[in-house]
Amino acid sequence: MAQKRPVDVVVTKFYGAMITSTVAMFGIVAIWVGLTRDANGRQFPFLNTAFVLSWIIAVLMTAGILEYAKRRPIDNEATWGEANVWSVYVFLYLFWIYGVVPHQWLTFTEAGLSWRADKELIGPTGLGFTNGEGIIQWALPFKINYLVVGHLITVVIYGLGLVANVALWSVWQNRGKVAPPEIEESTYGRPLLREGTS
Repeated sequence: MAQKRPVDVVVTKFYGAMITSTVAMFGIVAIWVGLTRDANGRQFPFLNTAFVLSWIIAVLMTAGILEYAKRRPIDNEATWGEANVWSVYVFLYLFWIYGVVPHQWLTFTEAGLSWRADKELIGPTGLGFTNGEGIIQWALPFKINYLVVGHLITVVIYGLGLVANVALWSVWQNRGKVAPPEIEESTYGRPLLREGTS
């Protein structure tokens, strides 16, 4: 069995993280909107097409960088044309993950979901032990409104973009490294050495 390169392992983990964050983000938003549907008829899973499409484009752009990192040999020097194309691609990628995706989320929350400062976040009501208050209103010692929640999710989106940015730098810089050879271990987990070697 051929040994996997470290870049292949990292890319596989990165794909898992992208899929998990996408499913978690859209799942949480869809369920929350479904639980808090209002008189305008919004129901599960009300999601904005512009935000969903901007997120999918960001994921596809990230996948493009990962796939290119897996295939490009480290000893190849970039030509002038390749450097120009990739500089434009990286600029567009950074503009997209730090500009377009957060903007589409804020537009979605403020226009599509009507998350405003005058709408207090109270959570589900009628649980019995909360004395008629919402669960969030009952649990927190301060008031929080939907506008703040929307902006906190924007901070999470920026954080995911920053983590992806740094991780992609690491993947690109370490793409030519090879994994160290496997060392045989004893039943106790200690490395087995041949006699005469140190």
